[in-house]
Amino acid sequence: MLVFGGKSWAAMEINTNTMELNSASNHTYEISDWIKAGHLVRAKDSWKVVLTTAHNCVLVMSLETGSCEQKVTGAEQCVLYAAALWGDSIGDLVVAAGTVFNTVLVWRLNTPSNVLWRLQGHEGVVFGVSFCRNGKALTSVSDDRSVRVWNLESGRIERVLYGHRARVWKCVAVNESASWLISCSEDGTCREWRDGDTVDVRPQSSKNVWTVDVRAGMVVSAGGDGSLWLWQAGTSRRIESVDELQPVQLPVCKPDQSSPALRPSENVRGFALVDAQTAVVITKSDHFMVHDLAQRTWREVDGPCGLQGYAMVAAEPVDGSLVAIGCRNGAVTLLRGTCTWAAARLHNASVRWLCVSRRVGSLYDIVSVDDSGDVVWSIVSDNSWRVAARLQRASPGTRVSAAAVSSDGLWVALGSARGSLYIYSAQNIAFDEPPMLPVACVWPQAHGSYSVSTLLFDMSESGTVLHSGGRDGWRRTFCIGEPPVDAAAADIRRGNQIDASLYRISAASVTPGWVERLYKCCGRLLAVTFFCKRLALADMVSGSVLFSCIDAGGSRQWQLLFASSFLRFAFVNRNQLLTTQFDLQQLLNTGAQVLATGVSSIDLRCVQLLQSDQCSVVVVGGEDGYLRVVECKKNPQVLAAVKRHRSVIRCIQVLPPAFAGFENSRFVLTAGAGSEMRCWKLDTGAFDTPSKAVLVEWASALLSQDTDMRVMDICVARCHDSVAYVAAACSDASVALWRVDVARQQFFCVSRSAVAPTRCVLSIGSVQLSGGRAFVLAGTTDGSIYLWELTDVATPVSATVDLDAQMKLLVPHVHQSGVNALCVQAQANGLVVASGGDDCSISITSINTESSPNPTAQLVCKKNLAHASAIQGLSFVDANRLCSVATDQRVALWKCDGLELLKMEVTQVADPSALNAHYNGKCCQGQVAVAGMGLQIFSF
Repeated sequence: MLVFGGKSWAAMEINTNTMELNSASNHTYEISDWIKAGHLVRAKDSWKVVLTTAHNCVLVMSLETGSCEQKVTGAEQCVLYAAALWGDSIGDLVVAAGTVFNTVLVWRLNTPSNVLWRLQGHEGVVFGVSFCRNGKALTSVSDDRSVRVWNLESGRIERVLYGHRARVWKCVAVNESASWLISCSEDGTCREWRDGDTVDVRPQSSKNVWTVDVRAGMVVSAGGDGSLWLWQAGTSRRIESVDELQPVQLPVCKPDQSSPALRPSENVRGFALVDAQTAVVITKSDHFMVHDLAQRTWREVDGPCGLQGYAMVAAEPVDGSLVAIGCRNGAVTLLRGTCTWAAARLHNASVRWLCVSRRVGSLYDIVSVDDSGDVVWSIVSDNSWRVAARLQRASPGTRVSAAAVSSDGLWVALGSARGSLYIYSAQNIAFDEPPMLPVACVWPQAHGSYSVSTLLFDMSESGTVLHSGGRDGWRRTFCIGEPPVDAAAADIRRGNQIDASLYRISAASVTPGWVERLYKCCGRLLAVTFFCKRLALADMVSGSVLFSCIDAGGSRQWQLLFASSFLRFAFVNRNQLLTTQFDLQQLLNTGAQVLATGVSSIDLRCVQLLQSDQCSVVVVGGEDGYLRVVECKKNPQVLAAVKRHRSVIRCIQVLPPAFAGFENSRFVLTAGAGSEMRCWKLDTGAFDTPSKAVLVEWASALLSQDTDMRVMDICVARCHDSVAYVAAACSDASVALWRVDVARQQFFCVSRSAVAPTRCVLSIGSVQLSGGRAFVLAGTTDGSIYLWELTDVATPVSATVDLDAQMKLLVPHVHQSGVNALCVQAQANGLVVASGGDDCSISITSINTESSPNPTAQLVCKKNLAHASAIQGLSFVDANRLCSVATDQRVALWKCDGLELLKMEVTQVADPSALNAHYNGKCCQGQVAVAGMGLQIFSF
């Protein structure tokens, strides 16, 4: 196996029986140019490695020694962004080179001066080229978001394909004719093409799927979040045109031929699938008809009483075994199969909304709402139908948009068009006289100001779980009952009964559009989403889209019916009923096999290692506002991910273990854009062997009314009992001191100090000396370091501290420009501070805190050009060693005495922006976490 990247390559042997790597065969070799393509070919009795470099040059390398045996330069000297090689021998090799001048050059290795084809047409830089299997066609992708297919026998373009919403990185052909393609893009999707048309789109990450390859119809794709997916090509369930669906044509005349013909303008007004092959249709002129989808035959039956005042229809969402029809006179009619089963007038006004759900067996719940807002809950069994209760409205203007009843019949949940959740308890109701159930618990704006579109109860070991989906595109999970004693106040809404409280378990963004319906099928949670006129059925665990249909998104009338062996889908489009069906098991197996889970495809801006002897657990925050807890092993696993920050999280600090008496929990502080600071409670159970983590928001605060202000960095200045003092470096040239009371779950502003009116404070650090003295140091954009003594902040009773009086300009202009990173530790007579700047230098300054009357600073050493670019992170490993990272993607370990370089490694994290190090003295092992466009852990 040939592996290459950057300016290095390696050939590795893999035992195909054990799938183990032969470490003895693993040798890495360096060349002087960037490698754009690699190829293994057989030459006589040995293998050769052929590499194409960024300057249109091909190198033939010895596999055994790594030496260059032949160098061939293309006729045109230009910079390449992409290249590909095709051929089985050195003499047959063909080179395709994608240039920065929007052109693809095709030439043979044995005749480099003769360019076979100069393929022009792209309107941007060529990012990827790929040969089909027989070498007769070539695909190219570009900055112009297009995929182009070229015929290499004629040099002409065969197809130009558009569909990706951002730059395209690579495209490969599944078949030899290149009519079947797989492409990947910056938009985070893989797109499958057949004969020029998109047949499937697979979202894999929020940004970037970098590369894709295909063998024997199996596709492997690598996401920008580090995920690796394996999936089968040709299993698409993506419907691109209503012409692919079966239309249900209304008969020209009534089936008995004796009735008058339907009006020429007749169309479908409402429908319900009652089983896999039968649909009940109500027409615009109130004809009640039954259609056999297999035989395509019609019959008309006598409509239910009051059908002439038909308002809406709803079916049991899984199998359609019970259908409810609401009428304008307030009546509700029930259908079982194709026959009218019962009818009753439940309302005094027109029925505006209906929900039908099955509890178990033949027991059903119906929630109906009329125009006046009255809500009626009724129960249907084998031979009875009774009103269980009427539900009290929380406010006169509440409009119900979703409803659900728990399988034990003890809880009813309503969702409103204004995003709120209402919980009703039915534990002690009497059915002889239907009561008016009061609201037991309410969660205002659980989905913000967006409508709650679906609710689903799920009974689990933890209790009664409620899933909600909304037009904000989010799915949220709650639990009904007494919340855990350590649950955050922000995640709890107390009810009027002890067991009627509602607490939030999790929240996740599902779609840029909205979540229309949630299902539980074969033990899997599925969601129907609407976005850009497209309806999609997605698996909530893997994130895979099982099927999607154009023009169905936003349809007011649609239905999924889960039969034993297949799934039936139908919807009304332009007053016409359209339907199709899928094999259910094949559909559920359409999703990708996740070989490696992703962390984040958006830049990570901060990282903190959680001190653990048995495993590597890090907390990271990034540009997307998510706080993630990641267990870093061979296959990194995200243990928890929560978004509360409106924008980027720039900094993280972790409070000491067992803080405030919480033995199995850690408290995490985050801050960033929008002047936001938050405290989180992280519970990982047995922390040294985590399998899952519970992350809840504990407290929050706005550091300034100016939401344009950014918190650049934070540090924990002091801790006492359940109180921590947090110093924040702010973009408005100030340092703020806040007190977070974990026991009371509150933030308090202690003091604020203006450093300088024209200087942004970039970095901050703190240290507490053995004598009880505490100091905070901050670095600014002019390269200076300031100091504050916070010894007076010794107990939580300290109300305020005058930071301006304590501020001292400690080291002016230690760097030529901004101090991007700063770390502090105690020493014999004071403290030592290490700083890294935009000037690529690292400095170590000693501060004597025992000098009178003020601390004095002395520059101990400074390493100019410690890195080739700006320093982004610094962290002391122990008293004698320091670790650094810069945008040159180098991680360096330094000896503090004289800044002697001990070790330097290359990180695979692009644009590194944060570093954190921890040394475990018990096992004499250290770890360094680097975050940026990815996450990497180093051990030393």
